[in-house]
Amino acid sequence: MNEPTTERDQSHQPAVAANPVQPDLRFFLPPGAPLPTKQWQRRWKVGIRIGSIVMAVLFVVAAGVAIVVGTISSSHFTATGAVKVDCATKSRPFSKIGLGSPVRIVDATSGELYGSTTLDDFTELKSGICLVAFEVPDVPVANLYSVEIGDDFQSLASAASLQGGALLS
Repeated sequence: MNEPTTERDQSHQPAVAANPVQPDLRFFLPPGAPLPTKQWQRRWKVGIRIGSIVMAVLFVVAAGVAIVVGTISSSHFTATGAVKVDCATKSRPFSKIGLGSPVRIVDATSGELYGSTTLDDFTELKSGICLVAFEVPDVPVANLYSVEIGDDFQSLASAASLQGGALLS
């Protein structure tokens, strides 16, 4: 009737796990036709390697050029600004400042001259206000500038205001 089970019989019985529902996991591909050989990879191996090296070198050179150009361009800028003048005389009332007056951009702390030009761009706005403007290229970046116009006008300006076109008064 009930025969005792041996060790051998118990090894063939499924073990009861803590989780009775286990997914059927397979770690192999189903059998099928063999994959085609990759002859193109063997044929172009040297060309692919040389092309990859050339592209990597070009990328490194382009990155280096971008860093150098960015560093140089961030250390200098074009300073622009304008002064309000009378539209009829093209000069400031009670002053010698007007169209053609000399402009100097000076470092406010060290006194070093960074560039000079003249007030040479006259603009009449629709509102009836007239401006004479200047532009000084290649000005080194500093904390504070002194903008000197003519012999009797001096104004302090930051690099940001001169980059955006300072209205000096």
